[in-house]
Amino acid sequence: MEREYSSPAKILVVDDDPLVLETMKDLLETEGFQPLLSSRADEGLEIIKREVPELVITDIKMPGTSGLEFIRLIRKISAELPVIIITGFASLESAIEAIHTGAYDYIIKPFEVEKIIAIIHRAIKERRLKEKNKALLHDLQETTRELNKRLEQFSHLDKMSKIICSDFELEEFLYDLLNSTTLAVNAKIGSLMLWDDKEEYLLMKAVKGWNQALGETLRIKKGEGIPGLAVEKARIISHEDMEREGFNLGKIDREIYQSPHFISIPIYGKNRVWGVLNLSGWEEKISFTEVDLRLLSILVSQAWVALENSKLHGELQNSYLHTLQVLASAIEAKCRYTRGHSERVTRYAVKFAQKLKLSEKEIKKIEFACGVHDIGKINISETILNKPASLDPEEWMIMREHPNKGVEILVPLGILKELIPLVKYHHEHFDGKGYPEGLMGKAIPWEARIISLMDAYDAMTSTRPYRMKMDKETALREIEKCLGKQFDPELGEIFLAHHPALGVVEE
Repeated sequence: MEREYSSPAKILVVDDDPLVLETMKDLLETEGFQPLLSSRADEGLEIIKREVPELVITDIKMPGTSGLEFIRLIRKISAELPVIIITGFASLESAIEAIHTGAYDYIIKPFEVEKIIAIIHRAIKERRLKEKNKALLHDLQETTRELNKRLEQFSHLDKMSKIICSDFELEEFLYDLLNSTTLAVNAKIGSLMLWDDKEEYLLMKAVKGWNQALGETLRIKKGEGIPGLAVEKARIISHEDMEREGFNLGKIDREIYQSPHFISIPIYGKNRVWGVLNLSGWEEKISFTEVDLRLLSILVSQAWVALENSKLHGELQNSYLHTLQVLASAIEAKCRYTRGHSERVTRYAVKFAQKLKLSEKEIKKIEFACGVHDIGKINISETILNKPASLDPEEWMIMREHPNKGVEILVPLGILKELIPLVKYHHEHFDGKGYPEGLMGKAIPWEARIISLMDAYDAMTSTRPYRMKMDKETALREIEKCLGKQFDPELGEIFLAHHPALGVVEE
């Protein structure tokens, strides 16, 4: 009865006999179904397309299109629509053919009312159960996809959190953050911009899916373009906001997004905006759910935490370095012959690194290392440092320990790890006869090989308690003679070729 179903089922009856159609109509209405009637197969097909019935009942023998051919045509529209065949000319062959053609059941005229009603109810229930299972399976698949998407997003968040809790390079972190965020929302194009307080511009720091060189030239003010607007308003702006609030994409926006579908998320923390993350490049229009926006905000919030940590890290490192450089100066003050040595070595090394066209980061690393390369001498007595004659073997062994002693000072500080190999190995020789570990050739960090050159040159051109200083030309000839032995031959050749431009002069 009707109460058995949440809504009355539409049932199409196709038969060329008007009496059968009228009988079936009364029967179906009595059972609470909604009958759809037709005397022709072609008209029945149009009704199926228009009304989408849940069951078809048709005669096997009809003029024009037979019931079996009618089933084949139905299957082109719907593979699952159940069809009951009614015939007054029953045979085993016709029954088998009907089932093979895809009929749900086969009823012989004159039929028993109770029997056909039972078959109709069974067909409708099975049909609805299949549809329900299909819908449940689809929901399950959608839920699984959504769960996998969220798990992937949380894995990216977990990755970023772990990076922040460990030592990290800011540039690498920003690229990892951009890459993780684009992957989390399947964006093809992304860019991460930071706000420069001094210049008062948004500057590009990482890009994905477009021209890095173009990004480096962009300078965006607050309120300029969608990214500048996101910074000014300190809120997420997407293509949906553009449609709702009437924003227009300008030239800068088209360069950044390269797509009409986009989202820009401000990097916000400690009551200020640090920058903005821009995502785009979806093949079709995308709508962001509340969960999407929340996760994006959490992911992007990692950026300001990293920036704040990086700022504090830099301030702490500079504080330590300043303290160590003061100590290094104090060490040199213990011996009037080495006063200014670290400062000169630093000056030479920085000029040389610039000549090699090293990055600003690499130059800073060398500069800091030169400033503290002899910090281990703090534990060496003034008697040894100022001895007016050559050191005896025991004193020499003490002096050779100063690279390791420098490492012992730096290691507990933690944040100066990148300087440790340079301080430790600046007395290694290219031929493996240096100290403290006897490293050979390219096994010696290349920055330490640079410091070794500058350190030796300044030592030779400075007065020591046990000898007078060499003139510049003599020192340069000594370096040339030791290429491939004490010094890296490639770096040494460059030094010899360019020393006048490096500020290398007699003190």
